[in-house]
Amino acid sequence: MIIRFFLAKKAIPTLMVGIAFFLATCQPKPPPLVKVEPVRPDPLALAEGYLQNGELEKALNSYRILLEHEPKGERSALALKRTSEIYLRLNQPGNALAALEEISRDYPDLIWLPGVRFEIANILFRIGEHRRSATEALKWLDRYPNHPLKKDILILLGDDYDVLGDKVEAFHWRLSAKASWQDDPEKVARFDEKLNAMISDSGLKSLDQFSRYAAGTPYAPKIYYRIAAIHLEQGKPEQARQAATSLINSTKEEEWISKGKKILRRSEEEMAVKPGVLGCLLPLTGPFSIYGEEVLKGIELGIGVRGDQPSQTVLELLIRDTKGKPEEALAGLEDLGNNEKVMAVIGPVSSRAAMAAAEKAQEIGVPIIALTQREGIVEVGEMIFRNLLTPSQEIESLLDVAIGQMGLRSFGILYPNNAYGRYCMNLFWDRLNDMGGTVTAVESYGLDDTDFADQIRKMVGLYYPRPASLMQKLEDMRTPEDEESTLYPDKTEPIIDFDAIFIPDDFQRVAMIAPQLAFHDVIGVQLLGTSAWQSPKLIEMAKDYIQGAIFSSGFIANSEAPDIRAFVEAYRENFNTDPSVLAANGYDTIRLLKRLLSKKEIRTRRDLVKALLGSKDFEGVSGIITFDSKGEAEKKPILLTISGSNMSLLN
Repeated sequence: MIIRFFLAKKAIPTLMVGIAFFLATCQPKPPPLVKVEPVRPDPLALAEGYLQNGELEKALNSYRILLEHEPKGERSALALKRTSEIYLRLNQPGNALAALEEISRDYPDLIWLPGVRFEIANILFRIGEHRRSATEALKWLDRYPNHPLKKDILILLGDDYDVLGDKVEAFHWRLSAKASWQDDPEKVARFDEKLNAMISDSGLKSLDQFSRYAAGTPYAPKIYYRIAAIHLEQGKPEQARQAATSLINSTKEEEWISKGKKILRRSEEEMAVKPGVLGCLLPLTGPFSIYGEEVLKGIELGIGVRGDQPSQTVLELLIRDTKGKPEEALAGLEDLGNNEKVMAVIGPVSSRAAMAAAEKAQEIGVPIIALTQREGIVEVGEMIFRNLLTPSQEIESLLDVAIGQMGLRSFGILYPNNAYGRYCMNLFWDRLNDMGGTVTAVESYGLDDTDFADQIRKMVGLYYPRPASLMQKLEDMRTPEDEESTLYPDKTEPIIDFDAIFIPDDFQRVAMIAPQLAFHDVIGVQLLGTSAWQSPKLIEMAKDYIQGAIFSSGFIANSEAPDIRAFVEAYRENFNTDPSVLAANGYDTIRLLKRLLSKKEIRTRRDLVKALLGSKDFEGVSGIITFDSKGEAEKKPILLTISGSNMSLLN
């Protein structure tokens, strides 16, 4: 038994070895080991990831790697596109442009190539290459006439040509762009604003070409209106008439047709103006007739209808009597301007008539040279001129001497209760305050007053009962000489607490006031006035009461200047009296017009307006005449004083 056991144990390992060998020889052999290379990430996917995360430099580097290793295709084109986008974000438009141009050059079959080429034109605009940008945009339009980006290309073309200074092309492309963006009200409004601004800011040459592109659009009447307006401004009524006719034919809108008809009438009126014919609006009857007659005498002398030179008259003068009334002035102006077709009008003189005539003259386009002191009249418009000193000019000159040279400090004011009187009173008072003077007495009187006793008595404390305190104060101030005079009292003495009295009225009223001042013992007081005082009749009427009086003026008859002496002598010979400042201004005004209208280029009223504004330093007997930009004659007043029977320059 033991032996069997041994044998059995010894056979087991052998059996196991055999089984193992059998199994080993019967199973298939394993494959040989293969070396595995590491997987590289896709450069495009990697670059896109960097770009999405905002890592621009890493993205740019990844796109470069792709471009270096891949053949030209959709992926490399996309890499170039992304590269251009990154360069734009890095504010490197030049590099972005280079990338896009490479796409355009090397990938002609891309579906999205129109967008690339649009972006090329857009970048060229950004870097200031406007000529190249416009060229690329025009090529784009030729290649892709129906592409959705066409609307944006049209905008780009308008902006390019605007920067290049080609207004006509800019207008054309912006007009086309507006038509393409009709579904976007906000953009349409912006285009409309730009197009209207271009029409408003352009000259005739550009506007004429605008009109060809704008035919059939709402801009055509605007363009023709602007053309007509420019021609009118330049004094070319025939060209204005043609533009107005085109305006009317270009639209069915009643508003524009009405504007066209208005310009048509205006241009036809200017064409119908009679060269060398002037109008005169003066008060030859009524309360202001004395002033109108003075002006007319000066005009007659200046035009040559008086004296020994009638054959030299080159102007025709049509006169209308305003009677000093606004309604008469208006009727006269309309007749002269619309019916008689005068080139210009001299006058009016009175304040209210002058303002009414000025407004109408501006409306109908007739230049007038007013001889009135009405402040603000030249503000009415470019047709209005004035050749006369204003109250502000006169009063400033008067007070400069009264306070600055004569040392006067306190003043009384006695003024007429009308527009002129109130205006002068306020001017005088305001200017006086600015210069450190004071007003101690001020009274007004009615336009029909001839007795000024109440006003004078109020100014010197004689009108109302004096308080006891004032009487005692006056008593304490008496000198021994005054005490002696009270032994035989005659009347209450006036309290004169002013050094001078300012009277802004005409010579007729001053001739009545001055004697009454003396009657109420208001003596030893300086009398001050305006140019309305200037008349030889003032001395005739009140010589003894106005000695030493001072008033402002723009003319002096006894000047030694040759031109003034010749004028005064001719005036005396024809009218047997000395000329006034109004006569001198009338004389100068007609002579200035006579000189200007002798020039052949002055054919319309606007020509004359420009000539008046451009006339410098005309030497008149009333001073040098130069009109400022508003039509105001730039003049400096002179001051006259009365000595004996003469009016002479104040030394």
